[in-house]
Amino acid sequence: MSTPSEEMAGTQRNYEDILRLQIEEGLGELERPASGQFLSALACGLNLSLGVFSMFVMATQAGAVFGDFVTQLLKGIVYTFGFVFVIIAQTELFTEHTSLALIPVLDGRSSLGKLGQLWTLVYIGNLLGSSLFAVLGFYAGLSLHLVDLHAFVSVAMTFIDLSPMAVFLGAVLAGWLMALLAWILTSVRDTISRIAVIIIVTFLIGFGHLPHCVAASAELVAGMLAGAPISALEFVRFEAITTIGNVVGGVVFVGLLNYSFAVRGTDDMDVEV
Repeated sequence: MSTPSEEMAGTQRNYEDILRLQIEEGLGELERPASGQFLSALACGLNLSLGVFSMFVMATQAGAVFGDFVTQLLKGIVYTFGFVFVIIAQTELFTEHTSLALIPVLDGRSSLGKLGQLWTLVYIGNLLGSSLFAVLGFYAGLSLHLVDLHAFVSVAMTFIDLSPMAVFLGAVLAGWLMALLAWILTSVRDTISRIAVIIIVTFLIGFGHLPHCVAASAELVAGMLAGAPISALEFVRFEAITTIGNVVGGVVFVGLLNYSFAVRGTDDMDVEV
């Protein structure tokens, strides 16, 4: 007969196991060939934007029927779809690696150079993929009569109308949530539970429309194509502030903090990979 601890181990891991697995997964990504990192990140940017496209569709279709709150609620739900796709498919998402790839470096198992390479390739690949999909999604949405121009513009302008401080603080929260998601997923084993966790965490980002450097880039590019009054300088400034905020949220509130409590949680703990 299995013990309660053994039964619990079937569904949830303790923080020591999570740390070991975070190091294993982080090392696996850091040691991956550069071409593999970039192509996976490109696919991630494309697939993640499916959730953004679904949000545009919902803003158009539901906005004409329901009130603002219900429409925002539905937009937050469909926004999660893109994150489910990319995380279950195990493609490279920049905001996951602000904590996941950092852990092996903090533990002395990898170098800052490899971390910098991974972050750079994944970031560029994510933004390129999301921008490419924004173009495709813009023309597909109009051609299929799924999205109107107003939806593209209104969604994009909600970011531009924010102050730089608001963008930064919102991005910190989004980066914190995404890095926390990466940590939590390591403790969850079955696919159904993983999907549920992804939806819960990313719904908070979608419903609050918190700035996420990859997803938001697709929103802004599509909005600019629709005629939103967003200059190239405003786009670059927004992406810079959002990226910094996402990194701060992931590195400080999850990467450094969770690594510290996991290492100090047990005296003389030796994490072996």
